[in-house]
Amino acid sequence: MGTLVKPALLLLLWQSVGALNVPLEGEPIQPPTIIKQSLKEHIVDPKGTMVIECEAKGNPHPIFSWRRNGKYFNVARDSQVSMRRRSGTLDIYARNNPEKYEAEYQCIASNEYGSAYSHKIILQLYSKFGTPVWPREIVEPVVVSAGLPLVLSCDPPPGPPKPETYWMSSSFPTMQPVRQDRRVSMGVNGDLYFSNVLFNDSAADYCCNARFPFKNVIQQKMPVVVKLHPFNPKSLSLPSSPFGAAPTWLSPTGSSSSMLVLQGEELLLECIAAGMPTPHISWTKDGEDLQVTSRMKVKNFNKMIQIPKASFEDAGDYTCTATNKIGYTEHTITVRVKAAPFWLEKPTNLILAPEENGRLVCRADGAPRPTISWFINGEPIETATAQPNRQVSGETLIFRGVTTENTAVYQCNASNQYGYLLANAFINVLHATPRILGPRNEFFKVTEGSRTFFDCQYFGSPVPELRW
Repeated sequence: MGTLVKPALLLLLWQSVGALNVPLEGEPIQPPTIIKQSLKEHIVDPKGTMVIECEAKGNPHPIFSWRRNGKYFNVARDSQVSMRRRSGTLDIYARNNPEKYEAEYQCIASNEYGSAYSHKIILQLYSKFGTPVWPREIVEPVVVSAGLPLVLSCDPPPGPPKPETYWMSSSFPTMQPVRQDRRVSMGVNGDLYFSNVLFNDSAADYCCNARFPFKNVIQQKMPVVVKLHPFNPKSLSLPSSPFGAAPTWLSPTGSSSSMLVLQGEELLLECIAAGMPTPHISWTKDGEDLQVTSRMKVKNFNKMIQIPKASFEDAGDYTCTATNKIGYTEHTITVRVKAAPFWLEKPTNLILAPEENGRLVCRADGAPRPTISWFINGEPIETATAQPNRQVSGETLIFRGVTTENTAVYQCNASNQYGYLLANAFINVLHATPRILGPRNEFFKVTEGSRTFFDCQYFGSPVPELRW
């Protein structure tokens, strides 16, 4: 029979308590830790129960409180709001005046050893008065000369969230999507653009539709009737000849514009031109032909550049050129890329024995570079009770010779004008007898010659020495 353990056996040893959850059972203390919370932008339907989530763990189990718009929110005194048992999650039954609950909320989980804070949660109502709809209106026919450009506006209800728009054409008794090409296309704003109008464009009505993804509801705008006059070059307001019109811009207008996009967000560059014949669109970046990479897509018959996740390398001057046989025109879009704060290193929980040293590191970057602020149980560290063994050194909070007075939850906030990050990390100063966290006796069957891992998870403060 082969041996179960070979001399070359690789052992996986857990020697870092920072990688483990602190075992609550039998341990005297653990400051609170937020384990679940709603998104920063939280959209809810006021017709049902509006739920704002906040869950935390700790020993003793935390108690919960809330701030609304920066002030204490007395949940018990609001008959339309309740907090779940042993939880901070709010259930809001807004039968009356639901819009008063559109606000900024922050959950606080506390026990005698510290307070952990959720990020700030902006509560938005999907619709205060049901599904968003267009206002009722009488839509007059649009009269235009053949050969001229035309823009049909959509202007969908705003949401939230922002709806998806599309255009349908109807010629009784059928309705079908508007066929889009170099001449006719929908812009980013939802409007329908005609570089030039042809006689067959008046054969159908045009109707803008908006789909609201939150409820998957589709709303329809009143149809628009397009009527045409015969083509008359003298009526053109565009630079023209007897054979057509030189390109001019429908969107964007003018010769230049600028755009700011945040790193990681979608970047959409769009150029739609009028002209007869229909202009061709081409692109350059910083004076050179645009190199289309795997990160970007050219869409809408070369009228749009889509970059799903913008990066700093996407900054620059993008020039679109519209050309036909009559002439050409250019528009330059200057793109600037900034960044909300993002983590380089988040602070992590520390379990220390008395007189040990430790540090919490809060490293973040952004454009512009974020400002780092420290808090103790939600209170700015500058106004908290001073402790001689605690020192702030830039993005690091240093502790020397810790005592139980240092036990608390520390918050790190990294912010610039485009956003913020908030992280909680506790320091738990305690004596804890070493213990094995897994089963005391286990039997393993292994194949001779194979690699085997023995996982020994343990806990203690100070960090125990492990022997096999």
